[in-house]
Amino acid sequence: MSQRSGTTLNARNVTRVSTVIWVLALPMILGFFALSNIQNETEFRTLQTFFFLYLGSGMGILFAQSNLGGTGDRAKDLRIFWTNDIDINGLVWITIGIFTVVASIFAILFSISGADADTIRNAQFVGIFIGGVIMMIAFLKTNALLVPIIIHGTYNSLVVYLEQTQFAIIGGIEQFSSVGDERVLLGVNEIGIGFQGVSNIFSEFIWQFTLVATAEEFLKLAILVFVVILINGFFKSTGLSVLVGAGVAILFWSSLHLVSAI
Repeated sequence: MSQRSGTTLNARNVTRVSTVIWVLALPMILGFFALSNIQNETEFRTLQTFFFLYLGSGMGILFAQSNLGGTGDRAKDLRIFWTNDIDINGLVWITIGIFTVVASIFAILFSISGADADTIRNAQFVGIFIGGVIMMIAFLKTNALLVPIIIHGTYNSLVVYLEQTQFAIIGGIEQFSSVGDERVLLGVNEIGIGFQGVSNIFSEFIWQFTLVATAEEFLKLAILVFVVILINGFFKSTGLSVLVGAGVAILFWSSLHLVSAI
């Protein structure tokens, strides 16, 4: 039995229903809902930004998976590179990812509370980059984009909770979140559009999991795929080019978080 046959067999045995529903359907459904409930220009701009990331990245990935541009036959491995549903291995990596992302980022930020603005900004970048590395490892170990999406959405929701409830952590949220005009805990982008019958904070949790985290993880995946194809001329699911693409994706994504426009 050839390696190609083994790959095909594995592809048949792995389900992708939850990935299709979560990654492809939910953002579109909720996005159309949000358009009819926008209250101000800020909400519109935030929604527009994340839908641009989501649709742009998604179209790039689907383009690479199609026969357009001559990449379809060569990129067959891409179809099973990111669409696996969550299994036991995925649940293990979600648990590891949530714990290590939260612990590492919070440890770094606690350690520099009260430092000067440049130190705080550098520590924020390091914390975000480490979180990105952890989520990328979890993705590459599972080939399930839902795994980093859930890790990402959980961390973002925790930050939203701390922001909106001002929950005290070791001396209080004020000490933790800001020093003068410089924030220690870097905030996350909130969509701010509520669902009828759901509290504002839980509405924001929904957005963090279904749109914000999904769009950002889609962006990282699209960059990774682009770099791999740029290096090889076609997509390879393993090898040094994947690690290079992952590094570029994490570096670009981390840098975006320090830009006020996103």
